Amino acid sequence: MKKSLLACLTALTLLYAQAPVGNQTANAAVYDDINATVDFGSDTSKSPIENVDKNFKDVVDHWAEKSIVEAINRGYVDGYPNGNFLPNNNVSRAEFVKMLVSAVGLNVGTASGGWYAPYVSAAQSAGIYAPGDFSDSDWTRVMSREEMAKIAVRSLGITDVEEKEWMYLATKQGIITGTAPGVIAPDGTTTRAQSITVIERILSIKDGKKLSVDKYAVAAAEMYWHKTNIFTVAEDIFNAPGNQNNQNHGINSWKERKLTVAASDGHVKGQVNSITAIDWNDLKDPNRKLLPIKDKLVWVLGGKETKFTDDMDVYVVLLDSTLVVNKKPELYPTNRLSLSIRGYSGQRNGINQPTLIKSKDPKKEVYGLVIPKTKFQTSGMLQIIVETMPFGAPLNSSTLSSSVLSK
Repeated sequence: MKKSLLACLTALTLLYAQAPVGNQTANAAVYDDINATVDFGSDTSKSPIENVDKNFKDVVDHWAEKSIVEAINRGYVDGYPNGNFLPNNNVSRAEFVKMLVSAVGLNVGTASGGWYAPYVSAAQSAGIYAPGDFSDSDWTRVMSREEMAKIAVRSLGITDVEEKEWMYLATKQGIITGTAPGVIAPDGTTTRAQSITVIERILSIKDGKKLSVDKYAVAAAEMYWHKTNIFTVAEDIFNAPGNQNNQNHGINSWKERKLTVAASDGHVKGQVNSITAIDWNDLKDPNRKLLPIKDKLVWVLGGKETKFTDDMDVYVVLLDSTLVVNKKPELYPTNRLSLSIRGYSGQRNGINQPTLIKSKDPKKEVYGLVIPKTKFQTSGMLQIIVETMPFGAPLNSSTLSSSVLSK
């Protein structure tokens, strides 16, 4: 009898030690996207009890220690009864929403279903969550970084967002940074430490603080959003302040539908895969890996080739494109589009206008332009244009963007 009782107590102790404090996954919620109603299933379990031990040994010297301690002090998250916080454990959708709702102080009522049901209901009422935000209705699934960005951006009151723009807005606000230089990993999982760091940044923004921004993450997020990073890397030229409140200028004028160039007769159609801007003066720019080494990169003017030098104050703009339809290859012998940036003026003198570049490395071919950062003149409007390259056939073109600039 004593052995049986001891075994039961041991089993209960192990179960308690493994249960997370403050966050716990539960059964999936099922959403009706049409009527925006919520069914939380039959799980009526409660959120786990709070732990009184605040000395979590695995938080000491962790990269997110400061944020974790602040979150614990605020009271919207806690650790585990065994004395660990487990900062590197993944976070489910339910856990993240529960923490965020608690952190921003939303009113949480009652709702039938799992322990997270009241928090999801509060998030939906506040516009932080909308049915259809996730690829499925499983609230116990580990939250992706893009899903976290979507909820985080909405918590700041931003709702008019294009598909795939969430990561861009989150990085632009300083809420999310890269997992490595120029890497945003939208499909990557979210850890407890990462989610708490994001929530602490949200609270800082709500308090009126301006956060530091990972410019490489913003550029990568812009590329993920609409296949270019030029409005981040070369913002001073293509997205200067005069463009930002006009839907026809700067980043607002760039639409993915414009990335296709097609002849009216259907004989040829080109597709822009990406337009990548590289800051030549930034040796840490992660996209420099796309270029050959300096001694193998030249700019071409009047048939003369000149090697790149370190002191050139320029951006390099690369075009990756393909002719996805070419029924008349004799008229369109080049299997790509051409790139031009129009609106520069003044007499050509070195790189004071967009100039063609060329790789001397056969293993790393590139196509694009080099454009000056300073010492140039414009007509006041710059346009990025792609065109087919015909040989005795009609020219087909698409204006990808228009930017107001006076220098």
